[in-house]
Amino acid sequence: MLIEFDAGQDGATILARLATVLDPELDQSIVELGFVQEVRVHNKHAKVALQLPTSWCAMNFAFLMAADVRKVLLATGGIEQVSVCLGDHCAADEIEGAVNQGKSFSDAFSGEAAGSLADLRATFLRKGFLARQERLLQQLLDTGWSSEGIVRLCVHEGMHIATGEVVERYLERRAELGLDCSPSAPLIVDESGAVIAADRLETYYQQVRTVRVALEANGAFCRAMLARRIAPGPADTTRSKGDANVQA
Repeated sequence: MLIEFDAGQDGATILARLATVLDPELDQSIVELGFVQEVRVHNKHAKVALQLPTSWCAMNFAFLMAADVRKVLLATGGIEQVSVCLGDHCAADEIEGAVNQGKSFSDAFSGEAAGSLADLRATFLRKGFLARQERLLQQLLDTGWSSEGIVRLCVHEGMHIATGEVVERYLERRAELGLDCSPSAPLIVDESGAVIAADRLETYYQQVRTVRVALEANGAFCRAMLARRIAPGPADTTRSKGDANVQA
């Protein structure tokens, strides 16, 4: 990844912002997945080059990621303009033309898309919720918790029992879905917020495990496809225009 910032620009903050952008299908950071190839910030203008696993990646997914990149960077201090490049993606011209002007998916593909991508985004938020919940359930089961004990846990207890990142990511997505995350709320609920009975927990766990395994398999496939497209290069570097000798 090539990273270049103006002197005085907070590069760590910009990269942290980009790391919050997720592939909607995989529920993984585009930085972690290796999709971000270049980040350049000059005169309050951020330019981000993305490389997706294939040139035919779904247009709606590509649009969501590009739009999210623009959104999070415009919310970053010191950036007033964002340009996202999708390289050789089959719909790069249409997506870049709309996203970089703050237009919608339907503006990019007139006659092919009705309204926004809100429903699609909500679908994958729910899948991500189930996958994150499965990791939490797996951890609890692996450490000896019974179904009866798990369904009695509240959010406050779960935050002290489970590994921080696992429970935090689960609760983060739970909040995004508008589900109760108050300390006294049940820790394990389904995607509608309903409590799961102890005698149903094992069956429920197997169902959400299927979702998690599918997401991880898709993620592995995407990484493999991307690795074949990107030739090995020099180590990642971070350059400040005020000091060309700064290396990451």
